[in-house]
Amino acid sequence: MCFHRLRLAIGCLLAPLALPAWPCEGPLVSLVVPYPAGGSMDAVMRLVAEAASEETGKTFVLRNIGGVSGALAVQHVLRQPADGCTVLAGNVNAVILAPLLVPQAGFQPTDLVPLGQVGTADFVVVAAPGLEAQSLEQLPAAAHRRGKPLSAGHPGHETLQHLALPLIERQLGLPLVRVPYKGSSVMVNDLIGGHLDIAVVAEPVATPLVARGQLKVLARLGQWLPSPAGGRQAPLLGWAGWFVAAPTPAPARDRLQAALLAALAQPALQQRLQALGSGVPDAAGQQRFAATVAADIGVYRRRVLER
Repeated sequence: MCFHRLRLAIGCLLAPLALPAWPCEGPLVSLVVPYPAGGSMDAVMRLVAEAASEETGKTFVLRNIGGVSGALAVQHVLRQPADGCTVLAGNVNAVILAPLLVPQAGFQPTDLVPLGQVGTADFVVVAAPGLEAQSLEQLPAAAHRRGKPLSAGHPGHETLQHLALPLIERQLGLPLVRVPYKGSSVMVNDLIGGHLDIAVVAEPVATPLVARGQLKVLARLGQWLPSPAGGRQAPLLGWAGWFVAAPTPAPARDRLQAALLAALAQPALQQRLQALGSGVPDAAGQQRFAATVAADIGVYRRRVLER
């Protein structure tokens, strides 16, 4: 996509927005990431926070609160004053799946309001270069040669990555030893070190490691996973965005949304996000993000009930 055209398109979204004064006092805005430092969400949001700080004069500071499939981070955000000083870096796992699947989550997806989309990313199955398979279809033969099941990592229960593993098992007829982690950073280190055979990660996690020859991609799940009716399903994409607690006043929402859109309009940021494997939303994607989140709540609620 032409970065100039994208900047103009996002600029059109910004133009009608009156920019009120910051409703929260102090120079800092806390951007809460529901995973440990070093993962894909952390990497993407650090870049966006830096750009938002440049655009606004406020300092957007990341706070990493991992655990309970993102629920701990959401709980923290909902406990803070709804004044626009605390923002959640949310995704499907933390915003939708955690309250559906984690009994102790204590919140509903509708307790949060989306401000804007930061990006999209495919999910990929990765392995260390030494694994005796170049694709998912070759995994059964690799397991047979080893004489034992392969281990498969995922960044936490009740995540899209975790839900993908039984689909892979059924499609291949291959049992896997599922190994949960608290986020992706430790998991990929174990993968590179030979302590884990394969893992399901968001593409921004894999991109720099594949470029350095430390990992290889066996499949992109959006292109590989079958639909229940057979054939191929629509791409399995994860999204990430900024959210605030529902009681946050409209002026605070507007000011934060304007900060995000101004940051994403920077060509340099767009290039850095795309280099990580994170798709940058266009103006139309931004306008329908709230509707996308609402639709996904229904989609994943049905999938959970059907399990």
